[in-house]
Amino acid sequence: MVAVEQPTPVRHWTGTFVADEAVVPIVRHNARSQLGKWGWDVNGAHAGDVLLVLTELVANAIRHGSGPGDSVVVCLDETGGICQVEVQDSRPDRLLPKVFTARGEHGRGLILVDRLALAVGVTTTVTTKKVWASVGLADDTPGVTQ
Repeated sequence: MVAVEQPTPVRHWTGTFVADEAVVPIVRHNARSQLGKWGWDVNGAHAGDVLLVLTELVANAIRHGSGPGDSVVVCLDETGGICQVEVQDSRPDRLLPKVFTARGEHGRGLILVDRLALAVGVTTTVTTKKVWASVGLADDTPGVTQ
């Protein structure tokens, strides 16, 4: 008998939200709930990393990649203990990070994302930009929710 390796299941969640800073905690709450439904320890350090990366990418998309009446689309794809976080906005240009000061309130989000993620990237079309980051969940114990 030959053992056949089964493909690793992909779990997918997506949501579309109005581009308003008030939705950031709602997006985070929904994503946290989804990670729990998938069986990940939502109180684990790595789930916290996923949520922090998500929060930073959503906030950037709202502040820098959207205008009044726009939406942001958020996707989480988890497979084999890796969670890919994707946030799409309606501004296709790729802005370079601004220099921040030691006492400034802004400018460190993408540095955090880069440090926490296994990989980071940007995909653009004529009308949109999607920023993604892959974050490891594998060290958090599946099966423990909330």
